[in-house]
Amino acid sequence: MLGAMKTVTAFTCLAMVNFKTFHAIPLADEPVLGSCCPPVSRRQNSIPVHYVKGTHYEVGYSVGRTFGSMIKEYIRLYEPLQSEFLPMYAQPEGQKIYEESLKSTQKYFPQYVIELQGVADGAGVPFHELFLMALDDTLPKNLNASSNDKGPVGCTSLIINQPNSQLLGHTEDAMSETVNNYYIMAAHVVPDESEMGGIFPAREEKFEALAYAGHLPGYASGHNQYGLVYSINTIFVSKPLKGKIPREFITRAVLATRADLGDILDVLTNEGVGTADGFNMNFAFLNVPKESRVFHTVEVTPKTDSDRSEVYLSDFGMGSNSLHTNRLLHLKYPELNEAAYESSVSRESRYKQMTANKTAANLQDMLEVLGNREDDPWPIFSDKSDARVSTINLGVFDFNKKTWTMWTNDPIDTPPLLQLPLTFTDLIGPTANDVGVNRIEVIETFYPEK
Repeated sequence: MLGAMKTVTAFTCLAMVNFKTFHAIPLADEPVLGSCCPPVSRRQNSIPVHYVKGTHYEVGYSVGRTFGSMIKEYIRLYEPLQSEFLPMYAQPEGQKIYEESLKSTQKYFPQYVIELQGVADGAGVPFHELFLMALDDTLPKNLNASSNDKGPVGCTSLIINQPNSQLLGHTEDAMSETVNNYYIMAAHVVPDESEMGGIFPAREEKFEALAYAGHLPGYASGHNQYGLVYSINTIFVSKPLKGKIPREFITRAVLATRADLGDILDVLTNEGVGTADGFNMNFAFLNVPKESRVFHTVEVTPKTDSDRSEVYLSDFGMGSNSLHTNRLLHLKYPELNEAAYESSVSRESRYKQMTANKTAANLQDMLEVLGNREDDPWPIFSDKSDARVSTINLGVFDFNKKTWTMWTNDPIDTPPLLQLPLTFTDLIGPTANDVGVNRIEVIETFYPEK
């Protein structure tokens, strides 16, 4: 397949605290024996950004080739994969569940299966290991195995829709193995004929999104050329359904949707198959008048008696805010009674306390909420060195300034690290016929006065 590859345009940078500096730094946790240099901090001030253009396979291959060492290290360290998913996959019933889900995904989204195959080939890792990570709890829950509680894994999304500020903030919380093991994909995808044929048709795509090492982009936060801006929170349901589509592939397809509520709900509903697991999406559209902008949250769960997902939509117009964590607020699908649920209740309670006498109305208010480190062991921003779950990234989409600003450390103590424009001025043209040049535009950072 590689022999037939077209030219791939790709560029990767590591954004440092000074936005004008782009260079690589060592990723070791301790100095080389005999080195005079001190150890590198566990929470590094670095966010890799990968600029790439090509077919789905070429884009995936470029990502895998560029971040191959990171992906291999993450696979080695990711305890659920090593101790649960791989041993279960080796069982006949586990392989059957795997194949059923893969078949459904190939039927609906062949282009994204091919994209993940490109990541695997580029990184030199087995495809089934990446697909198993996307399946997540589907194997253990359908094999009736007692999977380990991963801890309060999850995220917090905060919407502020006020007259002077329209913001979507999101903390990306995950198991400690993910610290430093993620990147931003800035991609222009032009599908090849061989990548067509799915129920969800392959489209030309242009997006910027956060991706965990070895995973597809979209299951975190991002935006696309149509002006869709969104974040995702995991919902931990007690019974993911076999034969359904891993949520990671559905949210990957969201990156291809237009800024149209019907188009997005069609992808989330996934008529014909449905999601295997639960999640929450928070979003709004950039290219609409400020006065009429409405933010939305959607809860999505499996539907046991139908070949589709269960979907619940909530709207938040001007003057209203919303916080969503990792539990259902509207749908009634049974959830896991684990640390992630208790953590969600704790984070929601802290938010209510902080806003009881003060409506969050601007960027500083948002950072005070999302950067809060109280309520041990379940703070909103988790950054202790011994924490089982860490906040690996905090991103704020500003709809008025049209920027995506990111922190790797608590925003209460540190300035932002990276800022990308939501206008795609840092990417090449939106169509295959456009002629453009990849470039990095230096954007002056901002930090609210305390």
